[in-house]
Amino acid sequence: MTMSSNTRRVGLMAVSSIMLSVALAVPASAQKALEKVRLGQVTSTSMTFAPIFAAQELGYFAEEGIELEHLNFKGGSVLQPQIASKQVTFGFTAVETVILSRQPGKDPLPLVFFYNAARGSIWETVVLDSSPIKKLADLKGKKIGIGAIANANVPLTRAMLRDIGMELTKDYSFVPIGVGAPAFRAVTNGDADAYNTFDSNIATFETTGVKLRTLEVPRKYRDLFSNGFVAHQDTLRDNPKLVIGFGRAFTKGVIVCEANPEFCVRNFWKHNPTLKPTTMGDEAALKAGLHVLQSRMKSYTYFPAGTKREFGTYPDSVWRDYVDILHAGGELTSKDIDLKPIYSNKFVKDFNDFDPAEIQKKAKSLK
Repeated sequence: MTMSSNTRRVGLMAVSSIMLSVALAVPASAQKALEKVRLGQVTSTSMTFAPIFAAQELGYFAEEGIELEHLNFKGGSVLQPQIASKQVTFGFTAVETVILSRQPGKDPLPLVFFYNAARGSIWETVVLDSSPIKKLADLKGKKIGIGAIANANVPLTRAMLRDIGMELTKDYSFVPIGVGAPAFRAVTNGDADAYNTFDSNIATFETTGVKLRTLEVPRKYRDLFSNGFVAHQDTLRDNPKLVIGFGRAFTKGVIVCEANPEFCVRNFWKHNPTLKPTTMGDEAALKAGLHVLQSRMKSYTYFPAGTKREFGTYPDSVWRDYVDILHAGGELTSKDIDLKPIYSNKFVKDFNDFDPAEIQKKAKSLK
């Protein structure tokens, strides 16, 4: 039987109508090609990236035309050259290495920090609660565990200890012990007398039931911002839309995790199922996950009294504090460092250009 031309025409029109309906039902962000963004961090994936995965799950990155590829590195000194060579688009790392690269006689890294994420210091030094070590000065002659020699916080820790008259190798030693379970064993076994690491890693250590004590550090170190997002200077110049979209999506993710931390913990495990604790029940695992997440959210949402709640912005004065501290600690040969090329607040208004109340309302309805 041969189909008439009229019948064929009607059939084609029906198919076209169906295809158009399907296309209209798909969000515009999903219809356009997404730009691949290689996002690097200085250690293995942890709950600190819960806002990133929340923003992915809720389509905030896709709305900005972004598809993320996650990459892990062992320290900022390893990650940052990858961004400088444009092998990695954005990195989540500390600022010390970039500052040090700007001193006389060094090759400056062509990197710009464009989003202040961890707005307070994330670095702490902890000991077992049973340890005789009570203060930083008691670390003389001791082994201090660190994640890796390439960690960007290592110069700052050296400077802090030099402040109290202690020199590396002469008065103490660094022992690279990584993060997570291997590092925790090194501390409990006595292979390291103390552990200098970041907030959420300490919180994870605490969820194992081990009691830890934090050594008090001078206020000038506590007030320093920590990890932020950094890109090659060419990326900010040539693709500001990508930078803005990334920062705005991350900001929405932070607000979601602030409003509904339980969703963010469960969603993190959905994207990283092997990282969900298997040695405890769901309720205990959720409690532990919330403890780890909240340890970092304190920095993500830290705004001193009297300051505007504007995510991503860098305070100029703290950059100068970094230079003063690193110079006083002998890490910088000169205080004459041009900070202007190192960071930018150019896109801060764009990062915050959405209705936070709308994001909060949606977040609270999530399960």
